[in-house]
Amino acid sequence: MDWFDSVLLEPWRHAYFVKGAVGGSIIAVTCAVLGCYVILRRMAFIGDAMSHALLPGVGIGYLLMNALFPGGFTAGGLLVGAGIAALLTSLCISFLSHSGRIAEDTAIGIVYTGLFAAGVVILTRYQQHINIDLNHFFQGDIYGVAWSDLWLGAVVGTIVLGLLIVFYRHFTLVSFDPTMAASIGLPTQLLHIALVGMIALVCVAGISMVGVIMIVGLLITPPALAYLLTDHLPRMMVYAAIIAIVSVILGLYFSEWVNASGGGAIMFMGFLLFLVGLVVAPRYGLLPAWRRRRRLVPQTDLEDVLKGALENEPPLLAPGRLNRAVRRLVADGLLEVDRPDTAPQLTDVGRREAEHILRSHQLWEGHLVQGGMSPDEAHAAAERLEHLHEREILDQFDDDLDHPEEDIHGVPVPGEREAGTDEYPDLVMSLLRQGDSGRVTGCVGDWPAGIQAGTRFTLEARNLETGNWQVRLPGEQRLMQLAHNDADRLKVELVDEKTLLAADPD
Repeated sequence: MDWFDSVLLEPWRHAYFVKGAVGGSIIAVTCAVLGCYVILRRMAFIGDAMSHALLPGVGIGYLLMNALFPGGFTAGGLLVGAGIAALLTSLCISFLSHSGRIAEDTAIGIVYTGLFAAGVVILTRYQQHINIDLNHFFQGDIYGVAWSDLWLGAVVGTIVLGLLIVFYRHFTLVSFDPTMAASIGLPTQLLHIALVGMIALVCVAGISMVGVIMIVGLLITPPALAYLLTDHLPRMMVYAAIIAIVSVILGLYFSEWVNASGGGAIMFMGFLLFLVGLVVAPRYGLLPAWRRRRRLVPQTDLEDVLKGALENEPPLLAPGRLNRAVRRLVADGLLEVDRPDTAPQLTDVGRREAEHILRSHQLWEGHLVQGGMSPDEAHAAAERLEHLHEREILDQFDDDLDHPEEDIHGVPVPGEREAGTDEYPDLVMSLLRQGDSGRVTGCVGDWPAGIQAGTRFTLEARNLETGNWQVRLPGEQRLMQLAHNDADRLKVELVDEKTLLAADPD
């Protein structure tokens, strides 16, 4: 309890810590919510440019206020000068980026460096009249927050968040689809200027409290972390606001413990939170992505296991990859395990897929041999090419090879039995094999004599002398002979033989 009281509760007994936490949180939440649009519209560079370009405005504000009020500088001069510089920055960036060949990022770089350099010149030329601590300008003084700073931050935060709420749909549509926004009549350029203006307003309100570095950091880091955690914009804004507040509180504690700059400590904590999120974010984090890659099973492994199960030859895979592939195939219903001590067996769906992979290997092998490759070379090449098994390619190979029933090694070539899907809508008779039964559904071109739509059939063995398809029709003793072209033109559907006989008992 002593540690809890002295370390965690003691800082809250001091007014400077409380005011720093409240003021920092106000600016942090405003920056974080506004920064969601900055991240989505890839405007991070604008926030950086805007904050640094305030320097000449601050210097000119000092000079004007000292000239108007000989008694000394007032805080209003800094705010007015910074506001003018922010407005000038917005106008210059907009003008240059729409003037022709100058891209927006180039325009930002030109204005950013030009105005910042002008501020350095003003400060060094009139340093005897300007009392600006550049360290304060960049880091702010979170522990020196005045009540006026708190009120200014609260007013600016209310204005900015209010505008984002009122025009939420407009800003969101412009951020995600500017072309559509313009097509329905939204003033995209005006909305862009308004967004830049709000960035400038936040920079002006927070520069004396948290400094340039913290303004830029809070505009980018919490929204970037929230972007790793969610794809939903309202939820992203809530997450960004919470992350920003946590960064402020942790940063103030860290500053107290190590006696460091408050603004720097806040952004350091924000950076650490981002690194943690980058590693462990559930969907986009590095660690979950690595784990997903480890669990990912290559399609080639799945197909090798299926073909191996069909041929009763285990694939040449490492045990870990083999186990992952088997688990995936069991989960997908392509393999089944009757008992823990038995090898997985192909299901009906798995057998069709395995036959398709085997057919791909055999047709690639035959195609390569036909092209002049030796059988051994063709087999080795087909082991790799079998995974390229688009049905149109295989059907072309099958046709070029005269629809072989056996491959170059004498192993039967499975027929193509999948049809009626978007991938392969039509099945033709030439792709079937001996024993397959079906019904004719259509024909490309003229109908062969004796066959029409609805004709039921059973394929018998091919005529080895002529190469014709021999088709048995119900109720007829003789076999109908179909030439290659005729078998290619007939569209069919597979029907179980028992169903076929029941439909026509004669």
